[in-house]
Amino acid sequence: LGGGDAASPQNENQFATIEDMASYKARHVFEVTGLPCIASRTSFEIEPILPKSTAPGNPPSTDPLQQQSPNSITSGYHFNDIGPPVDYILEALQSSASEPTRVTRFKSCLCYYDGEMEVFDYGVCDVDLYFSNSMRTFIPMSSAIHEMCKTMQLTFGLEYQKWLKQKVRQVTGTSSSSSTTTTPSTKLRDRVLKEGKVLPNDIIDVSTFMDSQVDVQLMDECAKELANRFMQSKPTKILTVATTGLVIALPMAKYLQVPAVYARKERNVVMADTYQAAYSSKTVGKNRELLVSKNHIDEEDRILVVDDFLSSGASQEALLRIISDADATAVGVGVLLEKVYDSGRQSLSGYNVPIHSLCRVASVKEGVIQLVEEDGYEFMSK
Repeated sequence: LGGGDAASPQNENQFATIEDMASYKARHVFEVTGLPCIASRTSFEIEPILPKSTAPGNPPSTDPLQQQSPNSITSGYHFNDIGPPVDYILEALQSSASEPTRVTRFKSCLCYYDGEMEVFDYGVCDVDLYFSNSMRTFIPMSSAIHEMCKTMQLTFGLEYQKWLKQKVRQVTGTSSSSSTTTTPSTKLRDRVLKEGKVLPNDIIDVSTFMDSQVDVQLMDECAKELANRFMQSKPTKILTVATTGLVIALPMAKYLQVPAVYARKERNVVMADTYQAAYSSKTVGKNRELLVSKNHIDEEDRILVVDDFLSSGASQEALLRIISDADATAVGVGVLLEKVYDSGRQSLSGYNVPIHSLCRVASVKEGVIQLVEEDGYEFMSK
């Protein structure tokens, strides 16, 4: 963790942000060592207030810092680093007539850089002036480190004290598969079996929790698990179909920290120049067309296709054709539910991209949903 000062033009610039400084230090260490680095920077600011000396009938302010700028309308202080000047300002204000409940804020920024990816996380601590001192810096720094650890855990699939958990399992004889019973994919499978209905044409109705009515918590948990499977592919954008694919695409975009682009089924007034691809929709029983604005996809993009269902693969194949037309790179296909008995996975095999699904439906014969029995993804991939 790079926490010290590194000689840089930014350090001499009082207007540089803590993000600029943390980023500079992380990149500088990476250039020197070739190793990933997490660097930090903390800022300090004091809430601006109306100087008492400007109010009619009030005696001159005893605050020496306010006396230095009598023409200002408000007075506030901001430092983009923590050092002796911070304690000097605090001692001066605490010994003056300044309001003791005046808010001071410590804000820490951590920057991770590995040559390809740059990630920022933050911690903030608000303290009344009376109790404020530079030692409070440890509070937002601890919070920022905690947030960065969670981000790194999701990004690289890390597990806290994994070796210790494995030893405990060995000693207690606990099966590792027992820890998968509460995973998001397992929760999704349970909901499909309990609430899913089979409609004509083998259509699976899951509208009670992921269509016309959405279980937001379940979708968020599923998005986190699915995003973790594609983290190593480093997508730069997510592409989905409006509107059903958005229930999983939007929370996945949050966890992957990338934009979400959705293909429309009808052209609107702002879509002047588009990529388009036709496909056959089994749900509505007719041919449809997907349209994506050319402004939303670049040649440099690494695009992850996300949808709610994979059945015939027609809509996903149309999205992959759009990606190909844009000369972008497809990095995978992720879906919530996959109909294994249909030809979707086979129809997409020619694109040579990984396909992941959280719940695989083996059969819907006689109106009964049967799922593929499989171990958790975590243990299959070990």
